[in-house]
Amino acid sequence: MKLKFLFVITFLLTVFPITGCKPDSASLMAAVKADNTQEAGNLIKKGADANSRTSPNGWSALHYAARNGNVDIVQQLLSAGADANYSGSMDGKANSAVALKPLVLAQVSLDLVSQIPASQMEAKLHEIGLDDQALVRSMKDPTAASRYRKVIDLLTPVTK
Repeated sequence: MKLKFLFVITFLLTVFPITGCKPDSASLMAAVKADNTQEAGNLIKKGADANSRTSPNGWSALHYAARNGNVDIVQQLLSAGADANYSGSMDGKANSAVALKPLVLAQVSLDLVSQIPASQMEAKLHEIGLDDQALVRSMKDPTAASRYRKVIDLLTPVTK
């Protein structure tokens, strides 16, 4: 009888999961940084904080999604309440002179993919200290310019 009861409880928890547990910010940040659209989407749907940051003054998930030109993640984060007007710095230092909004990152990324041939992208990114593999993959993609334009279009109306 106890085994049957445990089976029923396990089955019910599988079908109707407990919704009170939100994913942690680190999980969402890792998924967005890695440009993992499916995982980021799942975490956002489960209630991960759309304004997750690397540190109190660091980049938000929206910064990384914009930098990677990931239209789907940008849309999901904005729908979940991400602040497109938040200026953060990559190093996370307070009062950093290089604090940027996600829109600026998308614009700079578009400029880079428009000016640097895909065959030279990895070397150029390495030269300026951006060895992030998700970013390299994104910027070498032949659809990169189009994706960055879409991200810019998504962020422009919500940016003050």
